[in-house]
Formats: sequence, structure tokens, C-alpha cells
Amino acid sequence: MLYYYHEDAIHISKIDLYVKDLNISKAFYIDQLGFSILQESNDYVALTTDNQRELLRLHQNQNLDTIDQAMNIYHFALLLPTRKDLGKFLHHLILKQIPIDGAADHKVSEAIYLQDPDGIGIEIYCDKDDSLWQKHKDSIDMDTLPFDYKGVYYEANPDDVFSKLPIETTIGHLHLQTDQLEKARDFYHKIIGFDIVNDKMNGAVFMSDKNYHHHLAINSWKQQKNKIQKLRSFTINYPNCEKFKKTYEMLQEMNIEYQETMDGVLIKDPENTEIYLNMK
Repeated sequence: MLYYYHEDAIHISKIDLYVKDLNISKAFYIDQLGFSILQESNDYVALTTDNQRELLRLHQNQNLDTIDQAMNIYHFALLLPTRKDLGKFLHHLILKQIPIDGAADHKVSEAIYLQDPDGIGIEIYCDKDDSLWQKHKDSIDMDTLPFDYKGVYYEANPDDVFSKLPIETTIGHLHLQTDQLEKARDFYHKIIGFDIVNDKMNGAVFMSDKNYHHHLAINSWKQQKNKIQKLRSFTINYPNCEKFKKTYEMLQEMNIEYQETMDGVLIKDPENTEIYLNMK
């Protein structure tokens, strides 16, 4: 399984989201998704699964409807460690009658889709064993096929009731939407350091490090102006000095503004999305 690839690959480690009502969103992420609170204030809630790693931070913004930004989040994806864990989560969705947007077999993974109270897309998925992935040179085949509800459901024991996300749950990938696909592609490939894994799907590019199916995806499927900004920022972790240094040098070479902060090197992508770069 490629779950461990996050340990030595460039990957998204944390996502910061704007929400309109912090209390409503907090209840959703804790009661329905199974997160725990790491810390909170009047303005934000930091969420975790293991009481150590902060995976998500929800920021209160009552003026959410008035903020515009060209690039926005399409969905973020939570990677569960096993198919059994996905089955257990499916039992939970059925028992609690939590609405879903759909589900799919992507050849490399199996995924269930839903939305949070602000309409932010969430994918809950597990990877298939990488020996089953179909690879062609530098690309990995992905598709949207019917989801095996029955198989996933019976993978879990009905008596093993879901209460929390597994502690090993991590940010599997982040999917963004953009009005400038090629410009965004070049930035995340040449500057950030992700490899292009699949660009055969019209209007979308999938990128990763260490041969994962994707840590980041971008698409131009919903080009529109005056989009609501729900993605405040996200954090990219680098596994070693060499990869971090390469990106740092590219920032200087390309005259990209950056700022040293306590949360990492703060930069903005071509469409003004804030990104924090960190090294383990």
C-alpha cells in the first residue's frame, strides 16, 4: 500500500478553511466526520485524529459570501488506512442518514463524496494496493467507475460502530479549481516540485511525488468569476532538505515573493492562493 508514501513525499499536510458559522461546522466535523478538537478559540477550531497532527483548521468568517478569489477548492480528500475503515465509515453514513454526493471506484482508490455545511467538497477514500494500479511510463490510469457499495459495506463488521476517524487518517490529496490551468500546472510542477501523473482528462491535471496517484489535482471545469473563497490556505510538507532547497531556490530564481513565518515559508500561487511550505 502507498499510504506510507506520505512519510517521504511532498504532500499536503494541513488545510485551512473559511466557514460561515463556526459552531455549525465544528459540530459537523466532529459528530458526523469523526474529528477531535486539538485546540480552539472564538475565531477558529483546529481538528485532529491523533491529538498531535493538525489536519484541518476552520476559521470563522461571517462575511464569507462577500469574499472573491479566482482559485477555489474543489474538494479535499481524507485518506483512510484500509478498505475496512471505509466500510466502517459507510456503515456510519447509513446509520446516521448523512447525505452523500456520490461514490466511485477510481481504479487506484475507492471514494465516497459529501459536503460540509458551507458546500465544501469532501472525499473520504482508501487506496487500492499499488500492485493493482495500471501504470504507463510516467502516468497512472484513473477513472470514475461504479462504486462497490456491497463489497465495501461488508468489509466492515456491523458491530464495530464508528465513533472517530482512525488515528492514521491523513490528508490524501487536495483538488483545486482554476481559471488558468496551464499557469497553475507549471507553478505546482516546476516550482513546488510535484510530478505530472495524469493529464489525459480534459481540463484537469493530477500531480504527485514518489509515484503516488495524486497529492494535488487542479481543474478548470467550473470557470467562473466572483467565486466565494472557502480555502484560506494550505500547507505543503517537504520530506527532506534537498527537495525543500530546490523549491526555495526556484522561488528566488523566478522572483516569487515569499515570507518567513512561524508556520513556514508563506507564498502565493498564480491565483493568489496562500501556501505554507514546511520541512519535516
